[in-house]
Amino acid sequence: MAKHLILIHGRSTKPAEADKRKMVKRALLHGLDRVDLGRECGKAIQKGDVKYSFIYYGDISNQRMLDKNPRLAERLTARDPDHDNAPCEPAERYLRWLNELLDHNKHTSKAYKNFLKQVRDKRWMDNAAVATSWLASLTGLSDNLVRATTADMGAYLMERRVGSAIRQRLQAPLAKALLDGDDICLVSHSMGCMVSYDVLWKFSQMSEYRHIQDTGNRVNLWLTLGNPLGEPGVRHNLYDSNERDDGRFPRHIIRRWINVAAADDFVSHDNTIEDDFAEMRRLGYLEELRDHHQRVYTFWANKKGSNPHKLYGYLDNPEVAQLIAGWMKG
Repeated sequence: MAKHLILIHGRSTKPAEADKRKMVKRALLHGLDRVDLGRECGKAIQKGDVKYSFIYYGDISNQRMLDKNPRLAERLTARDPDHDNAPCEPAERYLRWLNELLDHNKHTSKAYKNFLKQVRDKRWMDNAAVATSWLASLTGLSDNLVRATTADMGAYLMERRVGSAIRQRLQAPLAKALLDGDDICLVSHSMGCMVSYDVLWKFSQMSEYRHIQDTGNRVNLWLTLGNPLGEPGVRHNLYDSNERDDGRFPRHIIRRWINVAAADDFVSHDNTIEDDFAEMRRLGYLEELRDHHQRVYTFWANKKGSNPHKLYGYLDNPEVAQLIAGWMKG
C-alpha cells in the first residue's frame, strides 16, 4: 500500500500554481526537517517513495475575488501559464517572507511574543472574528457575513458552478488514490477544509461513488489546519447541511481526523471540532476525532504584519510536522 500525501490550500489570492506548489513543498520539507522522525520522511517525498499531490484552485478563487473587487487588479499583476494566463499574484513578494519564516528556530510562546514585537501585530483580527461569529450565531446573519466578508469562501459555499469547479480539483486525484488503495494523508488548510469535507461527504454518501465506497478504503489521516468548520455560517452551507439526520456527515471514508489551530488564527477562532462533529465519532463513522491541544505558534509575516493563519507557517511548525511524519512512519 503506497503512502500518499495530498495537500489542498486555503482561501485568499494566490500566486501561479507552479510557484505556489514550490513554496508549499519547501515549507513542508523544512518543517519535516525540524523533527527527528521527519527528516527521513522528507527525503522519501523528494525521492518519490511517498506520493505527493498538491491541489490548486487559486485560478478560480483569484478570478472570483477579482470579479467582486476590481481593485484587486493592483495585486493580481502576474499571469499563470498553467491556467490560460489567469491573473495571479507575483511570487517574488512571497520569497523574502518565506525565507524569514524558515529562519525561525524556536516555536515557543516566548519566541512568539518576541516575534510580535518585531512585526505589526495583527492579533486584533482574532478578536474581531470572535465577536462577529458570536453576533452572527445569535442574529442568524452568518450566511450573509460569510458572503460579504470572504468573497472566495462565499462563492464556494453559495455559487454552485464555482463550488463544483473547485471540488473537482480535489475529487479526481483523491478518487484515484482511494481506488488505488493508497494509504492517504489529506492535509487541508482553511477553505480547503470545506472543500475536503464536501468531497468526502459526496464520496461516502452519493450513489455515483459506489465504486469508491465498495473499496472500503479510507483517508487514513485527515489533518485540518486553520479550519473554519467550527463557524456556524460555514457549517450551515456545507453539502450535508440540508440533509436529513441519516444523510449528515461523511461516513466510513475517514479513519482519523486531527484538527490543528494556531494561536490567534482569525479564521479558525472556533478552534475545536470535537464538539461540533462529536456525533461522527459516536455513530462510528470514523475511529478518531480530536483537536490537537498542544499550543501551536506560527511565524508568517508580510508587509502588513503577522498572519498566524498562513499555510506556510503551519507546515513549518514542528507539531504539524510531527503529525505528518507519524502518519508516514505508521
